[in-house]
Amino acid sequence: MRRNVEEIEHLQRICLGFALLLTAAPAKAQMGNSGSIEGVVKDPSGGVIAGATVEISYAVSGFHRETTTGSDGSFKFTNVPFNSYHLAVTAGGFENYTHDVDVRSAVPTTVQVSLKIGTAVQTVNVEARTWWKMNPPFTRT
Repeated sequence: MRRNVEEIEHLQRICLGFALLLTAAPAKAQMGNSGSIEGVVKDPSGGVIAGATVEISYAVSGFHRETTTGSDGSFKFTNVPFNSYHLAVTAGGFENYTHDVDVRSAVPTTVQVSLKIGTAVQTVNVEARTWWKMNPPFTRT
């Protein structure tokens, strides 16, 4: 009887060891060397901007990613290696937005972007024309 109890206890310890190994693997994966950048792009009134282009880059390594905001104005970059990134946002009718973002942990780095209304630029080409160029004088023969 005593032997059965010892065998059961030994089996329980083995099962507990396996359970600890199985739960430690995902924890180790979460402690990797990458994180995420997420946020929402809004206009000055607080309305979301769908279809804005959001880019992150790290010039030293050449790392570059680009995405577009969803219908709710949100964006997300996952599996971003720990580093400092240059974030740039562009959208038609709005001024360009830039910001530096540090990714230092697995906790998502959240960025709230508020774009300013762009200024309209119109180019007008004016050519000088005189009446003489348009209507040359008659020549005498």
